[in-house]
Amino acid sequence: MIVRTTGAVLACLIACNVHAQVTETGSEPLRIDATAAKRVEWRDAAKAAAEAPTLALPALAHERIEAMQRRNSESRHRRFQIGVVRAVASEAVSDVPKPTLQAVADGTVLRLDVASAGAAALRVGLRVDAWPDGAELRVAGTVFGDTIYAVDAATARNQADPQGVYWTAVTDGERQRLELFVPAGIDASRVRFSIDSVSHLVVGPQGSSGDAKALGDSGACEIDVVCRTGTLGQNFVDLKNSVARLVFQSGGGTYTCTGTLLNDTVAATQIPWFYTAHHCIGNQTEASTVTTFWNFETPTCNVDNAGPNIQVQGGSQLMYSQASTDGALLRLNNSPPGGAVLLGWNAGSLPTPTSIIGVHHPRGDIKKVSIGTHSGVSSNVDIDGQILSSALRASWAEGTTEGGSSGSGLFTFNGGYQLRGGLAGGTAGCSNSGGSEASGNRDFYSRLELVFPSISQYIAGAAQNGPTRDYTGQWDLPSEAGRGVSMFAFGQNILFALWFVYDNQGRASWYQLDAQWTGPDVASGRVVRWTGTPWGPTYNPGDRVLTQTGTFTLTFVSATQATFAYNVDGVNRTITLTKAVVN
Repeated sequence: MIVRTTGAVLACLIACNVHAQVTETGSEPLRIDATAAKRVEWRDAAKAAAEAPTLALPALAHERIEAMQRRNSESRHRRFQIGVVRAVASEAVSDVPKPTLQAVADGTVLRLDVASAGAAALRVGLRVDAWPDGAELRVAGTVFGDTIYAVDAATARNQADPQGVYWTAVTDGERQRLELFVPAGIDASRVRFSIDSVSHLVVGPQGSSGDAKALGDSGACEIDVVCRTGTLGQNFVDLKNSVARLVFQSGGGTYTCTGTLLNDTVAATQIPWFYTAHHCIGNQTEASTVTTFWNFETPTCNVDNAGPNIQVQGGSQLMYSQASTDGALLRLNNSPPGGAVLLGWNAGSLPTPTSIIGVHHPRGDIKKVSIGTHSGVSSNVDIDGQILSSALRASWAEGTTEGGSSGSGLFTFNGGYQLRGGLAGGTAGCSNSGGSEASGNRDFYSRLELVFPSISQYIAGAAQNGPTRDYTGQWDLPSEAGRGVSMFAFGQNILFALWFVYDNQGRASWYQLDAQWTGPDVASGRVVRWTGTPWGPTYNPGDRVLTQTGTFTLTFVSATQATFAYNVDGVNRTITLTKAVVN
């Protein structure tokens, strides 16, 4: 990994104690086994194909589709609307029907279909706060019904938007099957599907550009990325593998943009930082609904074939988003698939002219590449009423950008490709590709050098022991009742944790985890037990006895999951804890 710094001369660094600031870094592959992804199946595949009660919405009025097309064609912003949110309360033909119930191993499944007539794809907005711990949702579409997406109840609650709505994965076809598993010991007949809304998409996630003709597929001048891998080499392959299409909810619609997976300067962490545009993701409500698509590209030049197109659901955390720069930085809640690359970046000033490359998903199409020139910087750029204080200008010799390209990176080469900014909008198109800026061949990009001071703490911070999030809450092992860890975060990176275990007689044992941060998101230390006199009217602190019973290590792998390894009272074990949500 390349890391460069700027600062004063060495003599002043020593005498003045000036700290150098990292301003760029290189790329590195994501260290994930590409074959490790587990295929999800229905709980009972033989019976899952049977018909289920259906929550039905009628065909979407053509006027609403035309209004969406009109907004897309009139906007200079490059985010692209691909769906309309439909409120179940006002648009469903009937109330939500009761699901079918079927006994399966270790519990019961509830099945319900949601259908929006004529949709190319669906997302379903569910209220999940009342789902019991241990429950799990699985969903699939009708066109690619063997592609099933799963999420447990605790994770769904944590990844719901601030209004309490969890959006399912995008599935092909006008019907989405919902299967909710309820563990044994819970009355499944009392569990309900609370469906808030349905997003009716006119573009399917698995189709090639031909499936997007309801909105107009990407322009004829666009270039498949595979058509340039031979001439641009492995560095370009790394670049394209860092770029993903994102789909998200905003207001009353579903939109698509493009983003780039960014590296940071701490090689040990590989946190999935994701750079895109403010006008795509401007608040946490939108960030919570993000689902990303990886390797959505044709393997053969000029042949419409979608390739693997791996969807990673789970939302994201909004770390930065600012209208005046149009930059946005997300932290994805779930890791991208194996083969993805954490791309390098450069926060220095970009000289003029400079050769540039753009990689993006125009109109949500398969991945494309544009080649051109950075021609200068413009101030107070007005794009559909959003004023960028300063923006990079780009013009294209080959290819162009379109709606859906928003947030995609502007990249330069210096031993490897590096991100310099993200697409805000412009007037470039196939009609003026190869022409001058005066002909309209001009796009505007956010400037990473202006965004960098606000995000350097994330992508350019030194490796520090401590948490990257607040992990306060109740953490449990859903498959084993009667045990868990209560965690409380305080200032100065202090973690107070109590571990409780109940035996089969209902008797409690309480332990304190004497936690010290020993790495990024890693806490280790002693496990101690306090004993003393029974409860009574008087208390003598001198009667307390502290005994070490073992050691532990807590490794937080996400906002809602942690690995808990312990050796206590002769028991050596490693388990996965899940953070519970109390509503």
